[in-house]
Amino acid sequence: MKNILSSVIGILLFAVIHGANAEEQLLDRVIAIVDENVVLESELVRRTNAIITQIRAREQAVPSKKILRKQVLERLIIESLQIQTAKRVGVRIDDQELSATIDKVAEGSKISADQLKEKVEQDGTAWAIFREDIRNEVMIDRVQRGMVQRRIQVSDKEIDNIVNQMDKEGETRTQYHLGHILISLSESATPEELSVKREEAKKIIDALRNGSNFEEFAIAFSSGQNSLEGGDMGWRSLNQLPTLFSGTVKNMAVNDVSEPLRSGSGLHILYLKDKKGGFAAQVVVQTKVRHILVSPDAITSDEQARDKVALARDRILNGDDFTTVAVEVSDDKSNAAQGGDMGWIDPGTFVKEFSEVMDKLELNVLSEPVKTQFGWHIMEVTGRRDQDQTENRKRDRAYRILSSRKYEEELQTWISELKDRAHIKYIDGNKS
Repeated sequence: MKNILSSVIGILLFAVIHGANAEEQLLDRVIAIVDENVVLESELVRRTNAIITQIRAREQAVPSKKILRKQVLERLIIESLQIQTAKRVGVRIDDQELSATIDKVAEGSKISADQLKEKVEQDGTAWAIFREDIRNEVMIDRVQRGMVQRRIQVSDKEIDNIVNQMDKEGETRTQYHLGHILISLSESATPEELSVKREEAKKIIDALRNGSNFEEFAIAFSSGQNSLEGGDMGWRSLNQLPTLFSGTVKNMAVNDVSEPLRSGSGLHILYLKDKKGGFAAQVVVQTKVRHILVSPDAITSDEQARDKVALARDRILNGDDFTTVAVEVSDDKSNAAQGGDMGWIDPGTFVKEFSEVMDKLELNVLSEPVKTQFGWHIMEVTGRRDQDQTENRKRDRAYRILSSRKYEEELQTWISELKDRAHIKYIDGNKS
């Protein structure tokens, strides 16, 4: 959802249609057939104008209209294939969910939904079209995650390797700001096709190393998902990069351009824009706490529940053993048998009312009765410790790293497969 909001907010900020020149007033016509759908001239013009405005806002040179039309048309075709796939597998975004998403878009832009509508219409985009843009963004995101995630397998051995790397390196400290150009090439390409694409990549690399603007070349030549954003991959640690990239990136200096890297989707060219020291590992303060809970029910009123937990508190203050009282009184069956002991707890585990009291409580001091949505509690903090990272949290982080890395690789492969299987017909030479 975060990626969707960023994408849509970008459209909101930059998709300004300036004037009404003759090209924009062409009668609508089909420019590409994509399986059971079509791409229309009006949509190509609208999206091309939006990209031009984005490029100008970044103060970059605008490529020729022919290059931009080709790149935007390819993106529209890929979007169409994904939306058709989403509909076939039953992805639906109803009006209520769509409105909730639009509210989040407005919130992200720090304006109201009504102000968003007014802004969109002032910029020349019909509100109904804007709503469908967002609906399509959500559908594409959902079908991508549904179709790609099932292709990802993470083994225990792979997790072990990442955990070992974390232990050895203290996690990667350096982050890299990368640009990316993909020269598309099928996995089954002939040697002759590979040779042609390598020559194309070599010319691009030579031009970049001689001072050509990377963002302009990415817009003009890249088939990657972020081509129209100048190939910008943002800041990544080595663990967040595809395996193919990480070995090369760590040996690059700022402003270096890599040699072409071959994958199943084509040849990749990387540009290291910048790098910086990573984040320091956060120390987690864990709390060891035990509690007694009395919950109101059909028999016990809220007032009676409070009185019962207050009585338990008085018993403990007068010398009764906390564990014994918890076994007798506590309604929290998950830990009552252990004397109410909840073990070592990470920050943010409990509801706000409980956490606020627990965090302020001195060691071995019994709290006053505390009310939460679960009932009335008394608690005692028996220990605090600094915990860099437990083994389970390391493995959880390793799993997320591997899943994210494989997701990007599989997404590009899945999109390539969609396109390879599709019936795509370009009208009036629009492919060139």
